[in-house]
Amino acid sequence: MGARATVFGKWEATLTPDVASVGEFSQVVGKIYDAAVEPKDWSAALEAVCGFANAKTAVLMSYDVFDKTPPWQLEVGHGEYWTKVYHDKYLLTNPFMDDVGYLDSGEQIYASSRPQYSTLLETDFYHGWLKPQGLIDATLLVVERSMNNMTTLSNIRSDSQGLFDEEAVARIRLLYPHLRRAVLIGRAFEDQRRRLAEDAAVLDAFAAGMFLLGQRGEIVRANTAGEAMLAAKSPLRTRNGRLDLAIPAANRALQAALAAAREGDVGLGGRGTSIPLHGEFGSGDELVLHLLPLNAVRQQSIDADRNAAFVLFVRRVDRDDVAAIATFVQRFHLTPKEAEVLQTVVEVGGVPQAADVLGLSPATVRTHVTSIFNKSGVRRQADLIRLLMEMKSPFAR
Repeated sequence: MGARATVFGKWEATLTPDVASVGEFSQVVGKIYDAAVEPKDWSAALEAVCGFANAKTAVLMSYDVFDKTPPWQLEVGHGEYWTKVYHDKYLLTNPFMDDVGYLDSGEQIYASSRPQYSTLLETDFYHGWLKPQGLIDATLLVVERSMNNMTTLSNIRSDSQGLFDEEAVARIRLLYPHLRRAVLIGRAFEDQRRRLAEDAAVLDAFAAGMFLLGQRGEIVRANTAGEAMLAAKSPLRTRNGRLDLAIPAANRALQAALAAAREGDVGLGGRGTSIPLHGEFGSGDELVLHLLPLNAVRQQSIDADRNAAFVLFVRRVDRDDVAAIATFVQRFHLTPKEAEVLQTVVEVGGVPQAADVLGLSPATVRTHVTSIFNKSGVRRQADLIRLLMEMKSPFAR
């Protein structure tokens, strides 16, 4: 069990839960997925995250980078007073916030790993905010980073809990794919709830496609938008009553995700976090699929049939995103395969996930990504996202 270090205290987890902690890990993941469809359950989910990481506090924060919607923040451990003090006085003086802009989705940093950690204890931020709460060390994980949104999870330990170590940081990162899926699906549910009439059925009110699937991928129910997608027979269709995708690589990714999800919440892991369906750039609808296992709690939350084992959410990609990627492809003369890799990496959040979706080896995807970096003059995925955001800005509403 362990993790390997990367530069400036970033960590890439290489561990899996040991036998003694598998049950605890499964419970945490289950609570995270419950919160995806029932927002009031986020407090319980974050409490579970604190227990899993041996941390005193947990804060999940998400915001739209173009300020189309206000940021939302969910927290346990600080309380309203200290949360307000942080945003009113200490947010801009947090000495580690500058590092966040250099992190990719799935990466994390923690304060005590930094060479300048000792200087933290001399700052107003420490004496005015951390010390009065008895807090000593923090870790931050980037849950989602895209052209539109950024979501982070921060955990802080108390004096009595001591500093974070490699194992604790890696344990938190194990939660990354599950948190990302929950945030993406939870945001979709929340956006739709704001549009619902009080007497509208949740599933049929979705403008995006929603499919309730059985254990073998058979369609138990589809909402109105989903039925329309099936009627078009591309890129979603039915085969022997089961949902089938017209793009072979995406269909393999979906079937792999369904197979993994049959093992439970933990089994799903990073598979099917996002499955993009796209064709030629700039033409037709670009779609992204998100899969969530259903238990009794989630079935009740979305009024699902008891035969449903999974819910598949199909959303249309913002056309401004598609336009920005098309501009990028044209400006830097990307090959068709590089263009496909670019859009997939942007949609799914990283190289390993993109390799899974595209049916390529991670090494092959990294080769294409390196070529994209060289052509565009960037060195990191975070810089690539920023460049795409700049190209999208003229299109943003």
